[in-house]
Amino acid sequence: MGDRDAFGELVQKYKQQIYFVAYRMTNNHTDADDLSQEAFIKAYESICNFQEKSSFFTWLYRIIMNITINHLKKMGRRQIFTLDENISIEDISNPEKIAESRQLNEEITKAINSLPLKQKAVVELALLEGLPHREIAQILGCREKTVSWRLFQARNKLKEKLRFVV
Repeated sequence: MGDRDAFGELVQKYKQQIYFVAYRMTNNHTDADDLSQEAFIKAYESICNFQEKSSFFTWLYRIIMNITINHLKKMGRRQIFTLDENISIEDISNPEKIAESRQLNEEITKAINSLPLKQKAVVELALLEGLPHREIAQILGCREKTVSWRLFQARNKLKEKLRFVV
């Protein structure tokens, strides 16, 4: 029972982060809930395979990214990627700033949605989650140079798509 309790603590620690990874990739709360639960079940069932070559967090991120990517491929639809709205308190009193912020968020979301899946995953992990390239490489099962290259390509595409917006 101790193992279950310890795993329960890990779930509590990471459930919000794992949910938001799935949500930003699917833009669907139900899918994000289901995929998060599936990721934790898979992690629990395969915890014996965790060899501590990376952190538990990195291992769990890899699981949720793989499950989410497989889900999106199976669904046969483009995934929707949204950015969290970050409107500061002083902006709330200015309706114009709120509208501008929302419009910019929509344009950025559209640009990120147009990225290929592998580039979108790197944007999610590097730019939105702030993970280092080494950790992203472990999560996605590729080399650090591949992560750097995908991020470089994604940034160039985003700059091109957003050049008239920003």
